[in-house]
Amino acid sequence: MTLRGKASGGRFRAGRCRAAARALRIAVAWSVVWHLAGAAASPAEAPADWKFDVLEMKDGRTHRGLVLAEGEEEIEFAEIVRPPGKSMFAVIRPVSPDRVAKKQKLTEPERAKLWARFQQFRNRARIEAGRMEDVPLRKTERNGTVRWAYDGPWFQLESTADESMVRRCVVRAEQIFRAYRQTLPPQRDHRTGMRVVIFGSMDEYLQHLRDAGLQITAPACYSAVQNLVLAGGELNTFSRRLEQTQAQNEEVRRQYRALKSSFSDRLSGLIQQMKERGFSAAQIEQEVKLRSAAWQREYNEALSRLEAARVQNEAAFLTVTDRMFAQLYHEAFHAYVENYVCPQPDVTLPLWLNEGLAQIFEVGHIEGDSLRIDAPDRQRLAQLQKDLRDEQPLKLADVVTASEQNFLEPSSSRAAQRYYLYSWGLAYFLTFEKNLLRSDTFESFLANVENFGPAARFTRLVDMPIAKFERLWRDAILAL
Repeated sequence: MTLRGKASGGRFRAGRCRAAARALRIAVAWSVVWHLAGAAASPAEAPADWKFDVLEMKDGRTHRGLVLAEGEEEIEFAEIVRPPGKSMFAVIRPVSPDRVAKKQKLTEPERAKLWARFQQFRNRARIEAGRMEDVPLRKTERNGTVRWAYDGPWFQLESTADESMVRRCVVRAEQIFRAYRQTLPPQRDHRTGMRVVIFGSMDEYLQHLRDAGLQITAPACYSAVQNLVLAGGELNTFSRRLEQTQAQNEEVRRQYRALKSSFSDRLSGLIQQMKERGFSAAQIEQEVKLRSAAWQREYNEALSRLEAARVQNEAAFLTVTDRMFAQLYHEAFHAYVENYVCPQPDVTLPLWLNEGLAQIFEVGHIEGDSLRIDAPDRQRLAQLQKDLRDEQPLKLADVVTASEQNFLEPSSSRAAQRYYLYSWGLAYFLTFEKNLLRSDTFESFLANVENFGPAARFTRLVDMPIAKFERLWRDAILAL
């Protein structure tokens, strides 16, 4: 805006602040590693007639739901929500006890009632990520290489990646293990010595495999003998890029804060100059209001762009590590099953269910900070629907009785690909459409005290002949 003074005819422009703001806008625009848009759903009120455990947080927030587990370092909490007009769901989140101001738990009968209700939709829970700054790491050195180590309640993790990347990896690993536990409750609750090693580059990872005499090209693998999950990705390369962009964005943030703190002084100087040039009080007041409003808008927009840059950088991390984490989720699930679901040698998870569930976790979808596994993978679904419409689809009796040989070399064997595909479809349907993996049905299925064979064991789980179930399953999959 330009104003002309009565006495001197001089001009005053808001050019200096605007020029600085334009320069800062450009800096923010270039301070994003990669762009990936995303939106997170917001929680809504839970049913008013239900009673809940309540956590009152020191920051003023209140969480209502069910305490799933408690420890010295963490409370695992299921917040139960029901968006208007939509199905109820739960958000599973880790809560640090030192952030809780007050905890109110239901009586045992009330908790038992809530627990029974929770079982009906626990399989569709959204798993919230923990806080990176809360991850306790140990710095170690092996053969001249710095490693960061994490000793968690369910696994140990080591990595040659940078510290910030290791924190991200731990948060993601803990998040997927929460999803495992919500889907298949553990049969033991103490750590078993399971280890996860993540290499900061693919070269490191592949060299480690070669040194071990393994010819594996997948970005993650699991050794049952060593109780070890290995994974590798270009974490360190991304870390260097991210560190640079974060430094640039922080400098932009610092400059904007400096401009904001000095704004009142600049405004006072402007008022004084306008008085000296003969502007009226009304003109000065109008200009001050316009300048103040324009600056506040600019400041708010700048902070919004910086926040958008942060979100985009988080999304970039997902993009860069997507393949590694997908395979890691798959392999770590097999490790979880052996360590916590089937720890006794005479208890086994059928191969079709083991591989089917592993694929469900493999394609878990990140929304904001939450992980969802209940949405069907569209690519697998389309492929399965196409196969079911063919003249010779696989028989479910063949799938549930399949051996390891049937699942070998899926990358090159069309037959193995079909077994994986059908296993995924079966596991998805039983888990999310029929909710048959809840505790009251799954534990008896897992125990198999009658020592049923694969087909009879499946028939007992679904409570109908395989042929009848197959027709229902096929129609349901084609209708998804």
